[in-house]
Amino acid sequence: MLRADDNKFLTESGPGTAMGELLRRFWIPVLLSEELPEPDGEPKKIIVLGEELLAFRDSRGVGRPGIAAAE
Repeated sequence: MLRADDNKFLTESGPGTAMGELLRRFWIPVLLSEELPEPDGEPKKIIVLGEELLAFRDSRGVGRPGIAAAE
């Protein structure tokens, strides 16, 4: 059985947490390519590791997918 502070350390993955910093070092697939909108279309809001992000396609990169912080 884990102590409460050990459980918190291992399970919280938001920005600035120990596990959050570790997990952000690895590639984490969050969407299938076909789930993204058409180039220059409305971006799709997603939440990954407690952060609000926008997934989109741009027309300059021939519809290349991208992700940016939602502000």
